[in-house]
Order: sequence, then structure tokens, then C-alpha cells
Amino acid sequence: MTDYIQFSRPARLAADLGNWTEEQAAQLFTEKRILVRVEEEFAMVPDARETCLFAVNQVLRFCPNVALQLPPPLVQLAEDTNELNREVHDNAKPIRRVVSEDEFANFDAILNIGSRIVRGLPWITVNSSGWVARAATARGNIDRLPWMAASTNPCGAHAAACLGVGLVFFTIIGQQLELAGEFSLLTLTDGVPGALDIGPPLPQHSSDLNAFLIGCGAVTNGWAYTVKQLPIRGAIQAVDRQSLRVENLGPYVLAKRSLLERPKAAVIEDYLAPAIKVTPRPEEWELFKIRLRHSLSVPAIIVSGLDNVLTRHSVQRLWPKTLIDMAAGGLTSQIVVKDSTNESICLLRALEPPRHEVDWAERLAQQTGLSAERIRQDPTSEITKTDIDAADPRFRPGLARGTLICGRVTEQNLRMEGHDPYFAPAVPFVTAFSGVVGAAETMKYLMGYSRALHYQRNFLSYRGRVLQMKCDSTCECQVGRAVHQL
Repeated sequence: MTDYIQFSRPARLAADLGNWTEEQAAQLFTEKRILVRVEEEFAMVPDARETCLFAVNQVLRFCPNVALQLPPPLVQLAEDTNELNREVHDNAKPIRRVVSEDEFANFDAILNIGSRIVRGLPWITVNSSGWVARAATARGNIDRLPWMAASTNPCGAHAAACLGVGLVFFTIIGQQLELAGEFSLLTLTDGVPGALDIGPPLPQHSSDLNAFLIGCGAVTNGWAYTVKQLPIRGAIQAVDRQSLRVENLGPYVLAKRSLLERPKAAVIEDYLAPAIKVTPRPEEWELFKIRLRHSLSVPAIIVSGLDNVLTRHSVQRLWPKTLIDMAAGGLTSQIVVKDSTNESICLLRALEPPRHEVDWAERLAQQTGLSAERIRQDPTSEITKTDIDAADPRFRPGLARGTLICGRVTEQNLRMEGHDPYFAPAVPFVTAFSGVVGAAETMKYLMGYSRALHYQRNFLSYRGRVLQMKCDSTCECQVGRAVHQL
């Protein structure tokens, strides 16, 4: 039986793109067969292995019928993908190994890591060199995808996986694209295959990162997945109010069944250890901010992966020197890097809150029965008899006199928040891509290459753009700019 909840996020997007119900889209995922293969000539290329493993990770999150064709040296890769399969799917059988090319015609999509392109098949080829990721389909205008040897760089390798898996997704829903191109994570530009500079090598020694990580959801999973492979060490305060749930298995590349109900911030903590020491903060962002009055100060860099605009505005108003804001919606990926020393656009001007969006205290008031004013103004105080008497009778059993308001709020977020039927569609290749670009921006920040930017990529067109936008003198961010220029 199809696990609709597990596939619900990608199924909603597929239903939006095709003429199906969401249940039919989820069923379609279980019927399609996908082959992921690595060419013999790429068997000893570390980035090719990274691309393959990350591609299988993403494909498994919307299609359980994955097969592999791997050269003999990649025995461990086969083991790793089987372990991943068991972590994502209940009662998963071992991933089937394909030996003969005679079987190619049996697959609905073939993702090849290498250079070869085979016409007449639902064929997709990806590879990477340094900071550059490449992708082409059999319907593109080239016979082979260029490749050149380069020092290992997981940013390019993981971006290639995202581009390839996106093409797989479109292929299995009957919308195979005609594509041949490449993308640089160093310059955030697109080009024809073989045209872009592969960029400098990564540092040989680890760089120190001390940051806040706000929001530990789908895009941040992609960020952590790539940062784990980069020469980065340090310490992070990771803030997220929710626990991992079964519906997160679809778009979250770190999600495992064994981790369900675990706080999302703790998932990031476990994954990034030991190189990066993560202090998990499973709480509301606004409650975490209380710590800034006491034990914590604002770091030079904040990385965020949030979907609530009001919260993103609140993060921006801390005015760190550099804010890397990662986001994804449907088929669009967006990265904003705000440098508080210049006039580059800030999140206050880049993002307009939707009309239906309520602030954090109003949301929690609706969920707990407590007064929004009490939550907002005095969250560290105890729940009183007056609070309980004023609450809707439906909520009174969940309110205990003497319990801290912030404690009740945290319990609500981690343990009691229910399924939202109005969830946004999400697919792993878009959410992870935002995180990969955010990780590349983090690495570039540590290497001294960072610059202010507003980048968007649409996976329907497979094109990206860098917007040249600035804030004027009336924007709040100019106050932060003045502080950093002192």
C-alpha cells in the first residue's frame, strides 16, 4: 500500500504539474522504475561517488523502485545506498543491481553519472568539476557531457545530484525536459557545457565557523549534508521548534525512520558532529532570542532556512554582519546573502509577509488557548489560574498551573502539533539545492569570496538569475549598516 503521508509533499507538487489527484501522484511514484548508474571511467572520482549517493538519497524520497549499475570498485557505495533505503522505507528490499545494458529499456528514467548520453532512452547525465555542476538529457543538443578532472568539491557534486534528480522527477511524470547546461556555485551563473571556470580548490585546512543556524527543516538538511563534507569546523547554535515527522521523509535528505519524533535541531547536531559542535535549541526563535539578553551574543554570520516571513524578518533585525537566508517553494529555490556593511537588499525589503501569516504568539495562542499577549510579553512566567479560566474549555486540560508558559509552548511545538492539510508542496531536489547553494555561500564566506546577492533558480525552466537589488536610505537595515561601519 502506498504510504501517502510519506510521499505527500512531492505528490502535491506532481499533482499540481499533472492531471492527477495527490493520491494518484503518490501511487505513480510507487510504480515508476529508476536506474542510477556510474560510468566505469568515473569509478575512482570521489565527486562522482558523492553525486551518486546524494542522487539515490533524493530519488528514494519520492520513488522506492531504484536500481543501481555500479563499477566493481564501488562496492561500498552499494552498501551505503542499501542502508539509506532501509532508513527511508519500511520493509525495504535490497536495491537491485543491474549488470546488462539490455535492461535499460525497462526503466522509466536513467540517471547516469559520467559523460555518456544515449539517445532514444529517458536518459539523463550529470557530472561536476570543482564548483561547476553539469546536466544534460537525451533530448538535449549534445552527444557527450564535457568533464574535466578537478580537486574534490562536494558543492559541485551535490548540486549535480539535485539537477539530475529534478530531471528524473520531470521524466517520470511525463514531462522530460530538453536540456544541456552547467551551473557554477562560485559565480551563480549558467552556461553551455564546458564554458564555465571550475574555480579554485577548497582550502586544505578546516576553517572555523561560529554561527546561528535558524530553522532545521528541508533546506537546512541540504545545507548540513554538504557542510559535513566541507573543510569546516566550529560551533553552531541550531534553533528549530519542531520534531521530525513522517511527512518530512519526502523532502528532508537527513530524515530517517529511526529519527522520527526527534527534535530537528538534534538531528542536525548528530549529523554535523564531531567537526562542528552543535548546541540544539528545540524552541521558538522568539524564545531563543531571550538568551541574547543574557548568555549569548549575535555572531558575525547567521544561516537561516525558514518558511515564515515574519520570523525571517525577525532574524534579519538582529543585523549580523552576514546573513545567509535559504528558502524553497514549489519549484523555486532562493538564496539571499545580506551584507550589513553595504546597501544590498535585506529580507525586510526582499520578502513581503503573506496576508494569511500570523505572528508566532498568535499561532501559539490558537494552539494552546493561552493569551497571545501573555505568550508575547511574559513567556518565562508561570501559567496561572487566571490563564486557565480565560482559556477555551477545549484547551484547559493541557494547561497546568505553575508550568512555565515557554515550557508549554515548547511541548506544543515538539509533541502536539498536528498534521496541516494546507502544507506546501516540496521536493528534495529543490529544497536540497537551496541548502547546497547556502553551504557553498558559507564556504565562500569562510574563504573570503562571499558577496551580497539575491539568487533565484526555477527548476521548471532550469535557469537561475542573480537580482541586483538594493535598499534605500529609509530602510531599517541602514541602521545595522551604520553600526557595522563604526
